[in-house]
Amino acid sequence: MEKNTISMNKKIAQKVKTVEVKGDIIVPDTKPDIVNIINTNSNPYIYKEECLDGKYRFDGNIDTHIIYLSDNGETKCIKTTLDFMDFIEDTNLEEQMHTKYKIEIASVETKILNERKISVTIHLKICFHFFACKNIEYLDNLNTLAGVEKLQESVDMNTLVCQNQMKTSLKEDINIEQMEPVAEILKSDVCVSNLENKISYNKVLSKADVTIKILYITESSQIAMTQATIPVMNFIDMEKVTDEDTCHTDYKIRNMLFKPNAKEMKSINCQIDFEVSCEVYKSRTIELVQDMYGIDKNITFNQKTIQIQTKGESEKQVVNVSENVLVEDIRSLYDVDCKVNITNKTPSGNSVNYEGEVCGDIYYDTGNNLGVKSAKIPFMVKLDCDTDDIEIDLVRKNFKLNNEEVACDLDIEIKPNATNQKTIRLIEDVQEEEYTDDSDYAMIVYFVKEGDTIWNIARDFRVTMDSIIQTNHLQDTKIHTGEKLYIMK
Repeated sequence: MEKNTISMNKKIAQKVKTVEVKGDIIVPDTKPDIVNIINTNSNPYIYKEECLDGKYRFDGNIDTHIIYLSDNGETKCIKTTLDFMDFIEDTNLEEQMHTKYKIEIASVETKILNERKISVTIHLKICFHFFACKNIEYLDNLNTLAGVEKLQESVDMNTLVCQNQMKTSLKEDINIEQMEPVAEILKSDVCVSNLENKISYNKVLSKADVTIKILYITESSQIAMTQATIPVMNFIDMEKVTDEDTCHTDYKIRNMLFKPNAKEMKSINCQIDFEVSCEVYKSRTIELVQDMYGIDKNITFNQKTIQIQTKGESEKQVVNVSENVLVEDIRSLYDVDCKVNITNKTPSGNSVNYEGEVCGDIYYDTGNNLGVKSAKIPFMVKLDCDTDDIEIDLVRKNFKLNNEEVACDLDIEIKPNATNQKTIRLIEDVQEEEYTDDSDYAMIVYFVKEGDTIWNIARDFRVTMDSIIQTNHLQDTKIHTGEKLYIMK
């Protein structure tokens, strides 16, 4: 008997952390007094992680723009960066584990303390997934055991070949269409999409599109929007990778900086730091022995149960959400920020109904200043599994102004992550002993009980499954409660 190894990127733990971040912001001397806050928008990211035995620490920033109406009637903005740090304690955590996470802004509260001071409180909801590379040994080639019946199962799975990460940066000047130079930035958004991987010798070429949208105000107090999609590509060193393997990449934002260039350049400088991680998997079909017994010998063995990632992809569903939102006094539409939340779930037979909502901030021109209206659009989707681990992507967004209504037409892609996990059993060791059968019968009559299978009956009487099938002229392995079987010893 030989031992084989399965390399896995095993999920060790999943934690949801709520972080409260507070800060008092002083209005700079160069800016006018505050009369009213129009909107507060934020971009949170984690710039540093450290995983130790039993503890995980993360440090992050929240780049925040506070847009306000000044005492001279103009739209102004204060840019600030709030920092946060927190821990997660779990005995299952080990040093050098890697993480995947999703950061959501649960709530933002901005208060005017006086005309020169603002208080900001932001609640973050961060869902962490912790993974570790595990090499799991099991006994293979058990066909060398003579006189032993084995119950085998073919399992399609993805085994981990290698993983690596690298740091990269995007530095780009985005030109503006306005003739006037940019005075200050009101809002910035970054989205990474269209991930693509190409494998070469011991390397993976990772490609992605980074879409940047910036809402800004000119020196003559005109509000405008600019947008650019910038391709990025990086080579990641990956040992043992082949053309038949499958790659998964993940882009984590570690830092962001947006600032207007010199007036004559009429552009905005964008700098974004990423950490790009890559995992390479090989698709394999392995034969696993789930149970066995000896006909003329005693067999004892030890098994362990593990969770594996199967080859199949989780089933995706696309939900269309369409609704008109009334926005009074709207003159033109600048932008709409959207995020999608699952708010409730209800079992329905063998399925689960998930209720959600699209939360949108509509940025528009009132004719005098910037206006922002928040709206919530509900939706529902039915899934065949019950899980809180769901990937949600807005794969299409279309917004159109029709008089005083904004027509919102969205496609939401929903993908549960629970369906690509499977529990398997691996045999670690086997012991054989001599067996002597002192019974003097040659045939017995057995009546099938509830829960019986041909395998269990054959194992209990130490005969082969084929002997039961042939003796009773069965067409297959299906049997029914109360059925009479003849068992030859």
